[in-house]
Amino acid sequence: MKPRDRVMQSLNHKEPDRVPIDMGATIVSSIVKKTYIELKQHLGMPVEEIKMLDYVQQLPYLDDGLLERFGVDFRMVQLPSATSSGVEIFDEGDYYAFFDRWGSKLHMPKTGGFYFDWVDFPIKEATMEALDAYHWPQPDPVEVNAQLGQLAKQLYENSDYALVGSAVIGGGIFEQPARVMGLQNFLMALISEPAFADRLMETITDIYIESCNRYLDYVGPYIQVFTYWDDVAGQNGWLIRPELYRKLIKPKQKRLVEAIKKKTDAKLFYHSCGATRDLIPDLIEIGFDILNPVQVSAKGMDTKELKAQFGRDIVFWGGGVDTQHVLPFGKPQEVVDEVKRRIDDLAPGGGFVFAAVHNIQALVPPENIVAAFDTALEYGKYRK
Repeated sequence: MKPRDRVMQSLNHKEPDRVPIDMGATIVSSIVKKTYIELKQHLGMPVEEIKMLDYVQQLPYLDDGLLERFGVDFRMVQLPSATSSGVEIFDEGDYYAFFDRWGSKLHMPKTGGFYFDWVDFPIKEATMEALDAYHWPQPDPVEVNAQLGQLAKQLYENSDYALVGSAVIGGGIFEQPARVMGLQNFLMALISEPAFADRLMETITDIYIESCNRYLDYVGPYIQVFTYWDDVAGQNGWLIRPELYRKLIKPKQKRLVEAIKKKTDAKLFYHSCGATRDLIPDLIEIGFDILNPVQVSAKGMDTKELKAQFGRDIVFWGGGVDTQHVLPFGKPQEVVDEVKRRIDDLAPGGGFVFAAVHNIQALVPPENIVAAFDTALEYGKYRK
């Protein structure tokens, strides 16, 4: 079966020939640069000149040779962050640093650093005057989206892969405010200055809708999956009260979903780390088709129970191997056993895409990665 057909059958809750496999189709299901290089060396594959997709998370583009090695069914339609947002890394003594397109400063330690962290923010006070004075970012220009449209058309017409893309130019509607004013300040503003928080999120929603419209005008006919990310949960549950989410954030997410659906027939993918079980009914109601990363180590995220309760209404993309404990610290056979268990739980009836829980991190042994994806490729076959 061709990859695109395999993917669409699974996304439509039917059983294809095997479980579709993802590595690197999104910025939340990939592999960090250090581990990517180690994996290629372990496999005896040449290491190409690395092109960075996401500087914050230190994600490279993955080359086709590696994707083919693991039977990956997807390809990404997204330009490097430096191309679309003008990232310029500069030296700051003990740190590398840059300013993102929202005007926030990030840095990463030169020694022992794995990621860039937000350290300074352009919005200092939760006031309407601060929003009036803020220099809002602009969506990518026509030239960038036209280039992506050409890439999407070429891949769609000349390959059999399922295509995945996004035009969200920051964090989610809930996440991005924390990236322009700091998480603590934003959480306080949600309670103490709700009119300010509402306007901030509404403006971000407007920017995202415009960005998505521009992108989907060129790319929309060709992609099968559109990704959106917005962490509203942590290891043990909601980051904010559910009623606050449903009052202030959910309507904006719904407005964005409705705008996207006007431009494309692609399935909509929602990423939130953590214990998202109680969020799933809201996602289904809004119109999302897919939940990622299915953090199996979080509270209440039992894969067998999730599949039984929600498997007819939402696709589980991820959850294929625990990246918090088993993948980094287990032995290869423990990884194999973990992958088989998750496939047994999530694969029946379709509606499952195999991927690790979030990006594969630094210090993960390459032997364990090989064990996980080789097991998925073989054990994930549907036996009819």
